[in-house]
Amino acid sequence: MKLSRTGFAVVYQWRIKAGMGAEFRAAWEDLTAWMEQRYGALGARLHRTDNGTFVAYTQWPDQRAWEKSCTVQKEGDAPVAVAEPDEGDRLSMRLLETVEEAWSPMFLSTVSDRLVPEQTQLDLPRDARH
Repeated sequence: MKLSRTGFAVVYQWRIKAGMGAEFRAAWEDLTAWMEQRYGALGARLHRTDNGTFVAYTQWPDQRAWEKSCTVQKEGDAPVAVAEPDEGDRLSMRLLETVEEAWSPMFLSTVSDRLVPEQTQLDLPRDARH
């Protein structure tokens, strides 16, 4: 069994307001990049399900690192900052403004890692580019 450097992961799921898909994705991209830079998040993937909801999988070194990143929550229909506002709060609120419905996050601990890393063009040998 191969264990990854990722000891903790979080899965999110959202239904986006009609016509807000592009805004949601842009906000998600910006927030994810900021979380990597500010809190040491280990990356994320965003997926769209067959029923149209969005699902994201984020990886963290541990649960404490993720908890430090949680400064905005949604109360009813309105996003609310729960700590001193910063750039992450602005990005989180921008994302939450596009959300019609959000499910509770699921917390995952890695017990086995068989995910094959994606290769980017930068990863490929020069002769493998087509």
